[in-house]
Amino acid sequence: MLIRVRSTGAVMYEPEFRTYMSETTGASWNQTTVEILNELGADPVLNGPYPSCGTYQYVNGGPVVEVDGQWFTSFVVVDMDAEQIAAKNAELAQQNKTKAVDILNSTDWTSIADVADPEKSNPYLMNQAEFIAYRSTVRNIAVNPTFDAVFPTQPQEVWSN
Repeated sequence: MLIRVRSTGAVMYEPEFRTYMSETTGASWNQTTVEILNELGADPVLNGPYPSCGTYQYVNGGPVVEVDGQWFTSFVVVDMDAEQIAAKNAELAQQNKTKAVDILNSTDWTSIADVADPEKSNPYLMNQAEFIAYRSTVRNIAVNPTFDAVFPTQPQEVWSN
């Protein structure tokens, strides 16, 4: 719980507030309630709305703000600088590579010749060519990952009767 001291405007977490009050006033108490805080000259700080942000933004904590007599946390959306954008793009490219490798691993079985051979498998995969094309596109992403890779839609398995 965040607490704001009225006399100083200082904002601190409850353990720090307990230490502060003990050292400055000698006060101690069991459970922290709104009534206790009021007696001690402090207010609870409630959680304000957390903003959403874009891929190239991040959220910083802002000052506490008073709204209708209650105190709330606030947040500021910050645009990334060029170095942070480059780092984010590298992170996204790595995530796309990992996703592509996972897809290739989970669809390896579609490349086995026997799975589409009616003489060796019953039932057999009837749309192996779709999987081969799909895996080729995904393999290109795995080998040359980019931050803005667009993954193709995985084909549905079509089995013989």
